[in-house]
Amino acid sequence: MSEPAQRSFPTTRWSVISRLRSSESAEAEGAVREVFTSYRYPLYGYLRMSGMQHEDAEDVLQGFFEKMLRNEGLAQADRERGRLRTFLLTALSRFKSNWQRGERRRHQRVQAESDLWDEDEARWQREQHATGDTPEIYYDRQWARELIDRVRGEVRGVYVKRGRETLHDALAPHLAGGAEDEAMDEVASRLGITVNNVRVSLHRLRGDFRERLIEEVKQTVDDGEDVRPELQHLLDLFES
Repeated sequence: MSEPAQRSFPTTRWSVISRLRSSESAEAEGAVREVFTSYRYPLYGYLRMSGMQHEDAEDVLQGFFEKMLRNEGLAQADRERGRLRTFLLTALSRFKSNWQRGERRRHQRVQAESDLWDEDEARWQREQHATGDTPEIYYDRQWARELIDRVRGEVRGVYVKRGRETLHDALAPHLAGGAEDEAMDEVASRLGITVNNVRVSLHRLRGDFRERLIEEVKQTVDDGEDVRPELQHLLDLFES
């Protein structure tokens, strides 16, 4: 499961759970890798916010993903039961409780992952003092932050493929909120286009982002469930 030390983004969808149950070891391991990469830091932050020390949180999370790789407990994972992020948090919380009640600790470490754990701890140390969140809210906030970052990256990738990287990068800082006239004038001057074209392009960029965000969130909720409450929850995490 070794991955380069880098910022991770939540790509995990409910379909990955069926892959975790696969009898093909390579497919199952790939699914665990996907969950590991997507949710490692939010889950790690939850454990640290719960009061666990770095080494213990590392052991618990490593053991949790090893358990997933052994395909234990996944019979309870069902898309009809609700949100994937909630399932993972509940499963980890249960695993942590068992570990704390005396479950034998697993000492085998994967050396190639040590940089990832160190990166997570350094990041948590930077962020912990700036929040009064509960462990559960902290987990949700990290999930939302990385989901949005991932969608931003995917949208940028589309613009790069279209040869519109410069346009995207000029408009991206204004994606979240209203842009003032001075900012639009500066972008228009830099790109050599009219202010009206800048505003139209920004409107389209926001539409592309919104569409991609909705598609990502749809993959993490129950089939047929209205995605709007989950989107509102995501946005509320940034306003609270």
